[in-house]
Amino acid sequence: MFLITMNLKRCSSLSIFFAACLFFSLNACTVKHAPIKPGLIPEIATQDPKAQEYGRNLFEKLRKDYDLDPDETKQEELVDVFDHLTKAADVTHLNWHIYLLNGPEIMDIRAVHGNYIFVWSGVLDAVENVDELAGLLAFELGHVLARHTDPVTFTLASDLLFNAAELATSIGIMIASQGAIAIGGSGWMKWAYVEAADLDSLDRDYSEEAEREAANIALLILSRSPYSPRALIDFWERAAAEDEASPDKYKQLIRDMLPQDRAVILKQSLYQYPLWQYEEVPQITEDQRMLKSQIEE
Repeated sequence: MFLITMNLKRCSSLSIFFAACLFFSLNACTVKHAPIKPGLIPEIATQDPKAQEYGRNLFEKLRKDYDLDPDETKQEELVDVFDHLTKAADVTHLNWHIYLLNGPEIMDIRAVHGNYIFVWSGVLDAVENVDELAGLLAFELGHVLARHTDPVTFTLASDLLFNAAELATSIGIMIASQGAIAIGGSGWMKWAYVEAADLDSLDRDYSEEAEREAANIALLILSRSPYSPRALIDFWERAAAEDEASPDKYKQLIRDMLPQDRAVILKQSLYQYPLWQYEEVPQITEDQRMLKSQIEE
């Protein structure tokens, strides 16, 4: 029994070491999307039926934990704002599904594969006006159009590595336990990697590059809508001030980036790729001058 225990510990240590090596190796083996050129709103011509099924299944899972908000007026207002944004982005030809979930204690918005947008009702209490709500929705829409919400895909080399790792781990554990423990099935190591790296749909953390792409797209969409692009910056600046007193308040909404960092990215995007270039405004606005001085400071 002592020998089995020692073998299991040795096997466990080797598995952890191998998993760590696998994690860093696969970081370079996941399929990356082509960068989005600043000043453009990506076009999506068609929609994969499987994507719709994916989003619908995720929605059904969420409904087990959350009811839809009973206030139909709030849901209608949310849909109305989102409709203005999809029109501004010229993506009304796609099927969009936006739901207001009853969770006043939860401040979060998540866009997932299949063009499903989930908004927890706590967000409505956090925003000060409809422009701020539109800004948060536009940011999630930006992630969708940049295909940041697509499921993680792996290269052929990654698939082979996963298969080899699963087989080696299964055999190693079976030998160490003298057949007492066996792991069957396939794909479990991919699942573990996606979970550990926060790449699943509802917990996905985006890279800084992806956040900048979404910021550029969101600001362009807002500039073509009835809503103010500046309101999104106002929201995150206020969140940065409040976060110092209540660090958990924006925990879910900020994902893996501090509110003040989000505000900086938005300011840089608005200044570096000024909206007047696309809206035919003849000169820099006073708001742009203020942003320029703040960034240079």
